[in-house]
Amino acid sequence: MAITVTDGKGTVFSDVTVELTGVASGSTSASGKTNAAGQLSFPGLRAGTYHLRFSSDEVIAFEREVTLKAGEIAPLRITLTAAPASSPPPAAAPPPAPAPPPRPVVGPLGEPQLGSLTNLADRERNAKERKEVLLSCSGNTRNVLLVLTNEQPQRVYEGAESTYYVISGQGAATVGKINSLITTGSFIAVPRGTPFSLARQGNRPLALLWTLSGEPCEAAR
Repeated sequence: MAITVTDGKGTVFSDVTVELTGVASGSTSASGKTNAAGQLSFPGLRAGTYHLRFSSDEVIAFEREVTLKAGEIAPLRITLTAAPASSPPPAAAPPPAPAPPPRPVVGPLGEPQLGSLTNLADRERNAKERKEVLLSCSGNTRNVLLVLTNEQPQRVYEGAESTYYVISGQGAATVGKINSLITTGSFIAVPRGTPFSLARQGNRPLALLWTLSGEPCEAAR
């Protein structure tokens, strides 16, 4: 049996494995590969029917039965179909982009404000109890006239910064581990998360400009 393997258009297939098995019980079996010319021979076969299987990475597997007659050489031309080109593995999907950080919460926009802190403090010089007068509030910043007539209990603002400017009077301030006397013109900065307390000293109320930054205004002013 002389075998030639092509694609039917003149192109030969080399290195195609051909497995030959006799159909009748006890018949010969053999195998081989086609050469560079796409050819392979199985000499010395007895008459009978044989099952042929053709396979390789370059072709689609194919099977066929051939019957040989005694004393003849059977030229066998086999047409195979080329295997489809393997697709490259899909590219790994890029990692998802990190979620953007949440936008900070900002309160409503306030109106421009002009005024005299000294005049406001003078109006409250006879105050008998603690008082807060909202001067302005815009976005995340509010300004308050704070009038203390006694000690203000310790406070902590976890998410806001506090600053105080003494307009009139005198008193004491404790910020974290710092203790100090305060009087007209004193400035106090309290970082977020820092415990602090203020207290009036003397007969006059302690008037301060208090600015709180970091907490959204509930209502603009």
